[in-house]
Amino acid sequence: MRLIKIPMLVSLLFVLPACSASTRYVNPPPAPRLAQPDSALIKDCDRPVDIGDKALTQEQTEGFWIDDRKALIECRRSKTALRDFYADRDSRLVKPQ
Repeated sequence: MRLIKIPMLVSLLFVLPACSASTRYVNPPPAPRLAQPDSALIKDCDRPVDIGDKALTQEQTEGFWIDDRKALIECRRSKTALRDFYADRDSRLVKPQ
């Protein structure tokens, strides 16, 4: 009984590759054209204010701090808008059913 199983399994290995030729070639759909974000969204954020190595007055420190906070807020808004752009674009890539 065991001797019959081995030739039967070997013969199946010869038959299986023949099945692959019976399928038709399928042309894949073209790759989707992805929208690019606005250049204002991908620009680098402003660097922190260079305070140098001298002692600062209270007024100078507050001025630099305010400038840095403004830059950080603008950077966050820009990067949030960029994240939302990609999330919206990628959500529309889902194939409709």
